[in-house]
Amino acid sequence: MSMRPRSARAALCGPALLAAFAAPVGCAEAPANLPVVPVQVQSGEVTVRGVVRSGVEQGCLVLSTADREYLLVHPPSTLRPGVTAVVRGRIEPNMVTTCMQGTPLVVSEAHTA
Repeated sequence: MSMRPRSARAALCGPALLAAFAAPVGCAEAPANLPVVPVQVQSGEVTVRGVVRSGVEQGCLVLSTADREYLLVHPPSTLRPGVTAVVRGRIEPNMVTTCMQGTPLVVSEAHTA
């Protein structure tokens, strides 16, 4: 038995374990006749109108529009549940948040309607 410190063993064994779990198991390849199109969601400035609602997590606000929900990041205090608003901001689809719904929208300007 090796007397290496635990952190050294983890450093040596970690990559091997990661490779073992990352290997595809039982996955079928896509049929050759289907085109492979990479999915890319880009950040961008948008202006949307909708109703502000409470999110499923405490302290989260969501703007519900006709076709999607936006998680309001850094909303002004004028945006409260039940208010109809026009919000301008930057979409950040890869932003990590504790709110479990909506596409993150970093608010730069908001007006109640």
